[in-house]
Amino acid sequence: MQSEETDKTLRCEQCGAPLPSRLGEGGCLQCMLRGGMDADEAEVALSPMDFGTRFYQHYQVLIRPDGSPWELGRGAMGVTYKAVDVNLRVPVALKVINGRLSSQPGAHRRFLQEAQAAAQLRHPNVASVFHFGVVNALPAVGSTDEKIESGDCFYAMEFVEGETLEARLRRKGPLTPVVALEIGVQVARALAAAEKHRLVHRDLKPSNIMLLAEEDDRPHGKSTEAWVKVIDFGLAKAVSEEDEPASSLQFRGTPQFSSPEQMRGEAIDVRSDIYSLGATLWYALTGKVPFPKAASIQSRDGKGSPALPLTELNERGVPSPVGRLLASMLAAVPRRRPASAVSLGEALQECLEAISENRLTAARSSLGGGRRRAAMAALSLAAVLAALAFYLLLPASLPSDKSIAVLPFKNLSTDPRNAFFVDGFEDDLLSNLVKIRDLKVIGRLSTARYSAGAQRDLRAIGRELGVRHILEGSLRRTGDRVLLQVALLDTSDGHALWAERYDRTMADAISLQGELAGAIVDALDARLSPQEKVDIHSKATLNPSAYLLYLRGRKFENGATNQISDYEASEAFYRQALAFDPSFALAHARLATRLAMLYRFREPTKELKQRAHAEAQEALRLQPDLGEGHLAKALCFYFIERDFGRALPEFGIAQRLLPNDPEPDSYLAYIHRRQGKWCDARAGLERVISRDPRNMNYEEELYATFCLLRDWPSAARHIERAAVIAPEVRAVKIERTYLDFWWHDDLRPMRKFFADYKSYGDQEGNIAWARWDSAMLDRDFARAQAAVDGFPYETMPSVFSAALPKSYLKGCIKLAQGDNVGAQKLFENARPSMEAEALAHKRDGLRHARLGLLYAYMGNKAAAIREGERAVQLQPRSRDAYDGPQRLANLALIHARVGDIDQAITMIQSLLQAPGCVSVYEASISLSDLRLRWQWDPLRKDPRFQKILAGPEPATAY
Repeated sequence: MQSEETDKTLRCEQCGAPLPSRLGEGGCLQCMLRGGMDADEAEVALSPMDFGTRFYQHYQVLIRPDGSPWELGRGAMGVTYKAVDVNLRVPVALKVINGRLSSQPGAHRRFLQEAQAAAQLRHPNVASVFHFGVVNALPAVGSTDEKIESGDCFYAMEFVEGETLEARLRRKGPLTPVVALEIGVQVARALAAAEKHRLVHRDLKPSNIMLLAEEDDRPHGKSTEAWVKVIDFGLAKAVSEEDEPASSLQFRGTPQFSSPEQMRGEAIDVRSDIYSLGATLWYALTGKVPFPKAASIQSRDGKGSPALPLTELNERGVPSPVGRLLASMLAAVPRRRPASAVSLGEALQECLEAISENRLTAARSSLGGGRRRAAMAALSLAAVLAALAFYLLLPASLPSDKSIAVLPFKNLSTDPRNAFFVDGFEDDLLSNLVKIRDLKVIGRLSTARYSAGAQRDLRAIGRELGVRHILEGSLRRTGDRVLLQVALLDTSDGHALWAERYDRTMADAISLQGELAGAIVDALDARLSPQEKVDIHSKATLNPSAYLLYLRGRKFENGATNQISDYEASEAFYRQALAFDPSFALAHARLATRLAMLYRFREPTKELKQRAHAEAQEALRLQPDLGEGHLAKALCFYFIERDFGRALPEFGIAQRLLPNDPEPDSYLAYIHRRQGKWCDARAGLERVISRDPRNMNYEEELYATFCLLRDWPSAARHIERAAVIAPEVRAVKIERTYLDFWWHDDLRPMRKFFADYKSYGDQEGNIAWARWDSAMLDRDFARAQAAVDGFPYETMPSVFSAALPKSYLKGCIKLAQGDNVGAQKLFENARPSMEAEALAHKRDGLRHARLGLLYAYMGNKAAAIREGERAVQLQPRSRDAYDGPQRLANLALIHARVGDIDQAITMIQSLLQAPGCVSVYEASISLSDLRLRWQWDPLRKDPRFQKILAGPEPATAY
């Protein structure tokens, strides 16, 4: 051992550890990572490694725990590693020339040219190249070219923290059309940037598309920043360049994603990349490439070419506009594809709009989403007719002279795709009217069913909605011009109080809804406060493009049901609107609400949490008195933080600023319900319905409330009203069948409904779950298996707010049949993903509850009780009277399944005395659930359990 005086070894200034000589003075990598790197990188860095072969100048390749280099990907010219810049202490992606090519003439020159081509691109959707270097060059060589040819070339790129699209698809299965199109839009932007430099990527595929991670280094709160990046422009080639002479390197790319002309070695341009993106999106939507064999791609020439298997898209429920666009992108002949990346981006945008217009009835009526928890039931035809008569013949109070409803405008545009503009414009007008305290304004969902163009009985509409006045109109958008004709009518006699015709440019139309609101106020002689005068005449944005995108986003918020794909679509449009106008406060506010809802109903991730709070904060920074901004802030506290105390004041401010908007009032009622203030919640929802009388969602919330109270007659009254309002919504029909089960132990309506219901139209898995659950209640295991097999993906992504693998449901079928061996194999398949969900979302009670029940089914008693109790701790009944009892019910079921019979029966007796626990979850506790559900079979022989089943269902006090 050398003494300190004679030891010339460089050492870390922080810990004294030896440093490799090439590292220079400073800290060792371990200390660097401890000081700023994330935990995974620090763990990897501390693993044993060969410092002599893992450095490229000041870049150090990171090592995985198994001792192998941290490889990110391989291409024709090189291998890409995750590395760290030891000077700047930041991670990078390091591409190193493939060793087998080093001896081939010209390989190093081509590698340099590829780095130079990639370095030309500076775009938010492209991973940047910022350094080229050579190591191990022969010392005797002179020129730069000679050094490059004699050494190991590498270049450093921006490291994108996240996962490739390929990894995402392998982990979670095919994408929804909305998400796939959003990715496509951002990739098209990258291709447009490359096209400006006359570059073609030549190897666009899922593994070269990065999706940003949900970690601290992902951009937060900046809607204009990209979340998709194209990587590895290493094969990029200028359009004007000549291909190399025929050799083993002449075709470079990935056959399944390469265009026919590229496979044949012909000249290519951006349309070749468009083909590759088409193949990538096809793969993302179906899980398969359109042409598995390279030979079938190469032979495509437009004459007798192999046909696209379009049935695969149909089987996956991909909307027809998306299918048509993919078919054009994958045309055999380049001239039949979109002509440029810019035109492709526009076509992808139009597809998003087309999805909005078609509404895809199948996707509109899934069970989950939004606010529904419990599923209800069907009554007889006579009961339906009685409910209809009861609903329509309710004595109406005398409508106020200052009450108004805006009926759907007629779309006179020759292009039916402009329907989004008509709907969005109406919604924007209502957004101004609800701010006027002196008016009574009816909500949009109540008026949406009085279709435009139909012969409308104004007197009947006025009676049903409780209003004195109706605004009717027609709108035509042609190019840059908007023509609007409106009339304000008295419902008592049809007399027109006021009518006007407006002809505006698109830029001027932004302020048109404010003009309309002012004219309505004048016609009804309503009073305006000074602030209200400012609010209704202010322009939310001065940018027409931002305004149009905002209106498209609003389109997705106006459906009768709530669905995660709607949240995703509206979020996408609001982000795009903000790209045109970052000062658009209202778009920031609406984006924040969508992100908060995605956090609650899709995945409670750190990234969504931070973005939602940032957007709400930005909305209020730009416009402190924006009612929608305070509503967004309140929803962040409600949905994300579950901090009802902080949410209540913000809802109160929103209520004051938006006095006619039922949304703040409805959320106040929901908070009262979670606080166990059942009477207040009921009264609040009834007040909301008085202002929005034909809104199905509020009727559903009331029936859900009465189900939790086990007040079946009141629940039946409200679900029947919902069915009268929205007879086409399948979720309501399913809910009606559940009520017959809970109220009468009658499974026949449920059995008949699912026997007649042949298709899912269910991308999120909620209807598939209900179909499986109904079959399991009936102990029809063949039907339960068919329900699971019929769902196209391996994971149900949105089963009541938490993803669930199909193998879990299959395992339950085996367990209920008595096949424990088969069940355990399936549960073992489900376990890793369910554990990963609980680990990734440590504060989500539902995920821990489901994991605990899985462990109970697997016989792991200690782990089952641990997870079940963790779920109860995260959502105690004392803090959440809505979800808290369900976590206790789940724990009771866990005790029943692991043999703690006394504990299970004691908990059941207690839970039956209090509100809650009635739902479509496995642990639902009503007498009907306890009698019929297979999950409770371990208790059936116990006399105490039999006594519970024999008695009447206790009335819950509230």
